[in-house]
Amino acid sequence: MMTERKTLVCVEAGLGVAEGLVFPVLGENGSVWEILLGGEYRKVNKRSGRVQGWRTGPRFRSVIVGEVTPRAITLPSLNNI
Repeated sequence: MMTERKTLVCVEAGLGVAEGLVFPVLGENGSVWEILLGGEYRKVNKRSGRVQGWRTGPRFRSVIVGEVTPRAITLPSLNNI
């Protein structure tokens, strides 16, 4: 079984953080994730994806590293039974 690791990906660029940059989640507490951003620990609101205390700036979305995306499989035909 694979251990899931949460990361946040920037989905809206702002204040020097480019869209698509990935940040590991260092902690999770109630309604916030904690990440290291610009050399400082920052809290990101889980609902809005915004850094707490910043009026403008990047927006983040959660991504689970190691997440398996289901794929379509072809089943053998039951006509040959």
